[in-house]
Amino acid sequence: MQVNSIFIKRKCRRKLPFLWLFLDEDRIFNEATLLKSIPSSKSLGVIVRVKKKKHLYKKTKKVNKICKAKGFSIFVSSNPQIALSVGADGVHFPRQFKQVRKYAKLLYSCSFHGLSDLRKTKNLKVEKVFISPIFKTNSNKKKKPLGLTRLLFLSRSLRCEVGVLGGINSSNIKKFCGKGISHLGGVSAFISKKNLLKYLC
Repeated sequence: MQVNSIFIKRKCRRKLPFLWLFLDEDRIFNEATLLKSIPSSKSLGVIVRVKKKKHLYKKTKKVNKICKAKGFSIFVSSNPQIALSVGADGVHFPRQFKQVRKYAKLLYSCSFHGLSDLRKTKNLKVEKVFISPIFKTNSNKKKKPLGLTRLLFLSRSLRCEVGVLGGINSSNIKKFCGKGISHLGGVSAFISKKNLLKYLC
């Protein structure tokens, strides 16, 4: 199966990976070991996230070294200055970010949970968004999944590349066929038995 055949890429300044690993300290206890176990590929992006902001620079520097050696793209959560200082590719903004100083050298993405986030997306002028959660996810078991119908409705309101996050695995990847999705993201998608690593090329 050729994964690229099921994704419709929207315009972007630079070609971005279609698989994205969101680091999660609650479920990934040794990100270095995990990253080193993944085959080198330009089809994978990594988003660095931490609970305590004071640890972000140290972790980003460590992860960035591995990612560059493996050919992975790397985005840093929330902090353009740290992204620039370590030579990361871009920044990912969580829900609470509405406005921020941007730098031409970096690419930008943000979370998207509903139409209430539409203004934020326009203000931040991001290259891509990750709509979530699509399916039931271990990240937030209390949050109701959006489902495919809602996903299609939300994606039509956006003028950037669209990614999906939340409960994505190798069993449900085909459900995104023909829905204009450019990126797949997750945590369990890379550490579960139904992970997406076989789609790296």
